[in-house]
Formats: sequence, C-alpha cells, structure tokens
Amino acid sequence: MGTPKATTKSNKIIPVMVVLFVTALLVFIMMKIQPKEQKKADAKIIPAVEVIQVSPIDFVIPIKSDGLVIPKTKINISAEASGRIVFVSDNFINGSQFNKGDALIKIDPVDYQLAVTRAQANVAAQQANLDLQQAKSDLAKSDWKKYGKKGKPNPLNLNLPQVASAKAALSGARADLKLAKRNLEKTTVVAPFSGVILAKMVDVGQFVNLSTPLASIASTEIAEIRMSLSDEQLHNSGLDKFDGTQKVSVKITSQEMPEVQWQGTIASIEAQRDAKTLFNYAVIEVSHPFTQQAIPLRFNTYVSINLKGKTLFKVYPVERGYVTLDNQVKVFSPQSTLAYKKIKVAYADADFNYISSGINAKDKVITTGLSHIKVGDKLVLAK
Repeated sequence: MGTPKATTKSNKIIPVMVVLFVTALLVFIMMKIQPKEQKKADAKIIPAVEVIQVSPIDFVIPIKSDGLVIPKTKINISAEASGRIVFVSDNFINGSQFNKGDALIKIDPVDYQLAVTRAQANVAAQQANLDLQQAKSDLAKSDWKKYGKKGKPNPLNLNLPQVASAKAALSGARADLKLAKRNLEKTTVVAPFSGVILAKMVDVGQFVNLSTPLASIASTEIAEIRMSLSDEQLHNSGLDKFDGTQKVSVKITSQEMPEVQWQGTIASIEAQRDAKTLFNYAVIEVSHPFTQQAIPLRFNTYVSINLKGKTLFKVYPVERGYVTLDNQVKVFSPQSTLAYKKIKVAYADADFNYISSGINAKDKVITTGLSHIKVGDKLVLAK
C-alpha cells in the first residue's frame, strides 16, 4: 500500500500526460491536413465573365439646345398727324392680336378734310386759269394768221408765258391736293402687319403731336430663336457648312408644355461667336407661332430645341461603363483569355459610346468587372 505522498504525486502527473497526449495528437492531425489545404489554395481559380456582342447600327446624332423666343419684327408706331384721338380699335389693348390693314387708331380728321377741300378748290381755280390763258394764246395765234402778219410771232404776242405759268400753278395745286389727301390718310393708323400689341401708350381723347409714340407692336407672322451651339454640336449638326440654301427643320418644345411641339427652320448662322461664352449661334425662324398649334408659342418663352445631326454609319453602341478612359474595351478572345482592343469613338452621349473602329460584330465585349487579371489570363463564360 502506497503512501499518501506517492498517491498525490501520481494524481498530478496523469493530467499533464493527458494534455501532452492531446496536444501531440492535434499537431499530428494538423500536419496531415495542411498539405491538402495548401494544395487547394495553390489551385488557380479561373474567373467567370459575362459578355455581350454588339451589332453595327446607323446612328443619327441628336442635337439638343435651348433659346428664347423673340419677335423677328418689332417696332414702335408713332403719330404721323397731329390732333385728338377719336377712335381706338377694340384690339388696341396690351396682348391683343390684330391683322394687317386693321385700323388701330383714328385722329380727328376734320382739319385735314378741310385742307383737302381747299386743295381741290385751288386745283379747280388753277385749271380754269390755265384754260383762260390757253384760250388767249390760241386766239393770238389765230389773229396772227388772220391778219397776215409776217415773221415769227413773239412768245409774248402768243401769251405763251402766261400759259406756262398757269400749267405750273396747276401742277403745284395738284401736288398740294395729293399732300392734303395723304395727310388725311395719316389720321388713321393702320397695322402694317399681322401682330400683337406689346405696349399701349395712348387712348381715346388724348391729343398727340407729330411723332408721338402710340404703341409698341410685334409681328406674329414669324418668330425667331437664337440657338447656342458648341463647336462640337456645330460640326455634328452639319451646320458648320450651312449657306442658307439647305432646309434644316427643328422641333421646339417648352418646359411648361412639353407635350406641345412646334416646327421651325434654320434661317442663318451668325458670323461671330459670343465673346464671353465662345458659343456659336444659329437663328431659327418659326412661322405663325401663335397659330401653328392650338396653344400659341408666346414671345419670351424659354424653349428646348431638337434637330437631327449627321448620320454615323455602321457604328457599335457600347455602354460607357465598358470603355476604359484610354478608349479600350475588354474582350473575351477566341483562346478564352482576356484581351484589350483599342477603339475609336465617333460620338458619345450620357449612356453610350458609338465606336467606329477597333471592334467588330464577332467580338465578345466583357461586361464583368475584373481586378488583378492580366492580359492573356484564362477566362470562362458565366453560365
């Protein structure tokens, strides 16, 4: 039978031996497992990628800009006669439209009518005087022949100076009559074109003098829009070679009513750029802006303008995200490896690059993001 000290010592040794045994067993197991895991880690993983194949299209470059609608013709009408206004048209109010030839304002015509009457009377008097002097001249010629006077008669003997004076006086009287009638016509202010009243400056009962401003009016026959274009837009639209003989149509919409569309045409390209922005400007003409659609295109409306630019033939549309900053695309090569192709971008918008060269319809453009993958590395197509 052992002693208590020997038993205690044996109890302490047994746990230690167990711990050592378990530790050794774990180390053995880890040594067996590690080469397999290392082998798995060393096995190369081939990335799976998604691709697209693009087909060539004919693409019309859209040109978008904006501008402000203004009247092509805008004038101030002034009084051409003095007097009191006795009539204004019902359309002679701000914003109202009128037609060419409409009487907008009438100035009291009585004084001018009297002037016409006096001028008519003067013409009649001068005509009578001419008839009298001509009769005297004819009688003098008859007497000269009747009494057998020899030689050539003196003009004074034939009353010819008096006839010439009477003719001149008649011509002057007729001119005065024309002037009087013209002044009478000026008492009625007639619309020179179909348009709209922008600002009314006088009213019935007001006395006006010659050249008194009456109203500011604008023609509604044609409106203009100055469309700003960058150099790139000017080139892509083909307007850099515009000479006025081409008919280039544009579509016009307003922000307030985008569902309504007006038509216009390019009239000219301004000869100089804007000094501050360096933009080019095209002048658009819109025929009958107030009646072209059910809703009028009013002056000072800010509008959006769209027109068709050049056509790019057989270009490949590729999303911008698939093109690198140095104009390359990743492609899945026939050898199932990563390859890069240098491309030429003919045009780019917010979503797509339109590629004119560098790829073809057989190329498989990679759309999967790849990191730490080099050219020539093996790839597989994603299922």
